[in-house]
Amino acid sequence: MDFFVADRLVKNFGGLRVLNETSLTVKEGTITGLVGPNGSGKTTFFHVVYGLLRPDAGEVYFRGEPITCLPAYRVYSKGLALAFQLPRLFSRLTVLDNLLLATGRRSGENFGTALFRRRHWQEEEIKLAEKARAVLELVELTPLALKPAGELSGGQRKLLEIGRALMADPVMLLLDEPAAGVNPVLGRKIYATLERLRREKRLTLLIIEHRLEMLLDHAQHVYLMDAGRIALAGEPARVLADPAFYKIYAGESRQWQS
Repeated sequence: MDFFVADRLVKNFGGLRVLNETSLTVKEGTITGLVGPNGSGKTTFFHVVYGLLRPDAGEVYFRGEPITCLPAYRVYSKGLALAFQLPRLFSRLTVLDNLLLATGRRSGENFGTALFRRRHWQEEEIKLAEKARAVLELVELTPLALKPAGELSGGQRKLLEIGRALMADPVMLLLDEPAAGVNPVLGRKIYATLERLRREKRLTLLIIEHRLEMLLDHAQHVYLMDAGRIALAGEPARVLADPAFYKIYAGESRQWQS
């Protein structure tokens, strides 16, 4: 079985079918793109996969295990992390604190451990701080470590959202439009960071993106989604060569390529 499999997922909202037997697979250690027009069901697909919404039918498998309908915290614990389109940060806390809070429950939060095993939880906190510093370096936010997250630019907030996901040591990341709303220079920096994570950490990435000129420079495989179904799939060059791509995604215009 492939590293990640979504098999015929269905999701209805009242009489509206948003996911219509959506199926796709992702190979380990790759960057896979999920593209399509607004309203095609891409973000709903992520939310169903991650346990934020329950599917009406279909199955999801991760590393050979079924994860369909598991709550998000259990999906997270299995090594699958989600970076939201709109970063969900604690604006008044520092960049460093936002990373530390992403690690989940810690032993020092237990009353008995806090009182009687002080050295244990202090050592744990030191290790977490070292890990957070390493993540800051990966996403190139070290100079901003003590700055409130609410004062970051849009692109820096996206990088921090990715950093928060990395604190769980995931083996796969779902990213919802990591370059949306940021300038082209920072957008390409984000993708360069993701490519480095794929190479150095053997991280697997499934990315929703409208900034196709950035995504397609790095993706090994692309799925085109339309009306809740996968309409096209394959290597980027093959998908782009199919006339259906422009009819579904961008009409007859290819101006976005220039």
